[in-house]
Amino acid sequence: MKYSSYRLAVVNLLIGMCRGSPGLPRTIRQMGYRDRWIPGTALGSRGAAADPVLVLTSTESRHSVFVQVFSGKQVDLADLDRYSKISAVHLREETSLTQDQTELYSVAVFGLEEHRESLRDGIAESRIRPTLLLRTPEGLVIDANPFPKVGLANAFRPVLSLDWDSIPLGWIPYDHGSRPAEIAQAIIPRVVARATGGKQRVEIAEICAEHPVWSVSTPSARRKMRTGVTRVLATAAEHEFRDFFAVRDGALRLSDLTREAVRLPGSPTLKRMRRHQGALLDRLQSDFRA
Repeated sequence: MKYSSYRLAVVNLLIGMCRGSPGLPRTIRQMGYRDRWIPGTALGSRGAAADPVLVLTSTESRHSVFVQVFSGKQVDLADLDRYSKISAVHLREETSLTQDQTELYSVAVFGLEEHRESLRDGIAESRIRPTLLLRTPEGLVIDANPFPKVGLANAFRPVLSLDWDSIPLGWIPYDHGSRPAEIAQAIIPRVVARATGGKQRVEIAEICAEHPVWSVSTPSARRKMRTGVTRVLATAAEHEFRDFFAVRDGALRLSDLTREAVRLPGSPTLKRMRRHQGALLDRLQSDFRA
């Protein structure tokens, strides 16, 4: 996928490595690590709940890693410090993680090499000692506080070699913090596919509920995601896709032209829709950079 943030690239990379996606290093999977999602509310009060949390867990290593990704110069100390308030007992009682998976747990902060100094300074102020991993042109390297499990730490020494351009980005194509182009890239094809059955109306809430981590998202994250999806669909309806659908009362109303195009896969109209999707993505990305 052309439009993807560093955060989503890391999340999809870790899921792909845990699940054995072709072309990705298999070291983590061979150590038994698998991706899990837990509700953000499990790590804090509802008023200060975390976003959905990606966890790498290994029963064999008796270890879990909570993943945080910061693409900017600064870490969010509140995000990191909430981990200082949890315990293995709390995790076993409040999440689906088992005793074997929580015998030892740690936090990993993924950042960009160009922000190395400020990220180092930031985690030094935290109440915990997260492992800092940095993206380099060659892959991922540990820059501070190695993992407590030597085998996992060694997987990143001297570097976990990666081709960043070939990372599969379909596991989590967008989330509540995604840019408009990321969202549009994922949902426009789903909207077109919905017309296959001749539907005239598609609820936006229904589209959002299909998201892979919707069920563990906090209420705040769900609101942000739905707002982002609605805005993308609304601007598409006003511009590139005005002949194909409209947004009214929290739903899409698909035109006869859209439904006819989907029923005829090789039709000029469907090809026109694909061109409009490209134009929409370019416009949204351009607006973001501006």
